[in-house]
Amino acid sequence: MKFKYLLSFLFVILFQITTQAQTVSGKVLSSTNEEIPFATIQIGSDYGVISNEEGSFSIETKGFTATDSVTISCLGFEKNAFILENFTSKEYVLIEKLNELSEVFLNHTALSSDSIMFYVNKNLKTNYKLDLNEFKVFSRKTDYVIGDLADFEIKKSTGFKRKQLQDFNDDFDKLETSLVNNKSKQYTDFVGSLKVLDKDNAKLDVEKAISLRDEKNDQSMESLAERGQEIVMKHLDKDKIYTIKSGFFKVTDSASLNKEKIKESQDTINTLRHAKNETFNLIKNSSFSNPDTNLDFVTNINKYEYTLNDVTFLDSEMVYIIDFKPRKSSALYTGSLYVSNDTFAVIRADYDFYENRVGEKLNLRLLLGIKYIEKNKKGIVVYKKGDDNFYYPSYINTQIDRYFYINRPIKFIENENSRNKVAFNFKIEGTFKGKSELLIISRSDLETTDFTNYTEKTRIDYENPKAYDATIWGDYNVLEPLNDMKNFKVESEEAN
Repeated sequence: MKFKYLLSFLFVILFQITTQAQTVSGKVLSSTNEEIPFATIQIGSDYGVISNEEGSFSIETKGFTATDSVTISCLGFEKNAFILENFTSKEYVLIEKLNELSEVFLNHTALSSDSIMFYVNKNLKTNYKLDLNEFKVFSRKTDYVIGDLADFEIKKSTGFKRKQLQDFNDDFDKLETSLVNNKSKQYTDFVGSLKVLDKDNAKLDVEKAISLRDEKNDQSMESLAERGQEIVMKHLDKDKIYTIKSGFFKVTDSASLNKEKIKESQDTINTLRHAKNETFNLIKNSSFSNPDTNLDFVTNINKYEYTLNDVTFLDSEMVYIIDFKPRKSSALYTGSLYVSNDTFAVIRADYDFYENRVGEKLNLRLLLGIKYIEKNKKGIVVYKKGDDNFYYPSYINTQIDRYFYINRPIKFIENENSRNKVAFNFKIEGTFKGKSELLIISRSDLETTDFTNYTEKTRIDYENPKAYDATIWGDYNVLEPLNDMKNFKVESEEAN
């Protein structure tokens, strides 16, 4: 009889474990039915995800038991806690935490906003650490282009018949239409480990990568250049060598139109170095102990004006809400900082470019016909305290518009016979819109020898599904995609 009871007991335990081996998806809402972005959904003490900008989330529960704890929390809301057997795919409502202390605190506290920022900077070295960390990350990039103007036209040619010239310009017309009218978005995801030695050195090990990209409608600069090159190669003799001139400047003395050689020289999305640099920059710019951070609204306190706006809570921890804006013309940002009353660590930062402020820019429109401006930058960084008592970013979201203008005459001159040439105007204007998100899945200490002994690869081999598939990241805790990504699908040639 005891053996029967033992079998029954083991069956129940096994059933509890196996029934929890699933993915739970849901949405976090406020009591007024508003979506709550960037809420933390956590199982146990150190395993979880964050809700996306639409309040949605998915989390893998495999390996946990029915009695393990689940918490859903967000700054300014009361924490919702329960056990895993009650955690199902549905909507979860968080109640705003009533802040009865706010008015009294703000009217009677001895700490001013400047005093708080003084202590924030005093404690940077004890609150943030960049060196010798290994971050397991999930990265998602969303890109698309808004084309305002495109004009590619052959102005002069030698050796072309009228029909050939017309075909050349017809192909360029199609490229112009594609740029101006297309609004196709592209998405690149990967899971990997970023090994950070110090502020100047990091290595990236990519475990899995996905690219949702419609090659026919790809509007990246690499794709536009490649499609323009394909048009040129289609109508020029690929076996000949050309000199390329742009305005008064000779670009190259000998340009081959061999497609494979051109592709080999391009630094495309598959280059690991590009993904590593972007990921590393997101993390080190969010570490306020890094003297090279571009987000200077914490460290350059003389450039900004700070106002203590309110206090709120993260669970039982009181948090100052400090608004900031430029004091000097060299300051770029405005936004809000959420500062712990216990440690004076910034636990969240929301920022935007201040009105009429821009980032990197290059204006050689009159001389070279080139202009580039970073505009409308905004972002959010959410921090989490690690088991070593340092604060590390748990979620980073950066969005930026990059305006571009290029107006250049380009001439192809055949090397063997300089009388054979093709000259055309290349004029293009638009805005690249990009969003980079980084979810820190876990963090661990990094040994210097582990960094030194790891050999970094040079390429990322992306999988290229033709449509979004919810099972793509089934074995990982990643960001729930927004609805526009879920609707991604490459139309077949027959459908077109």
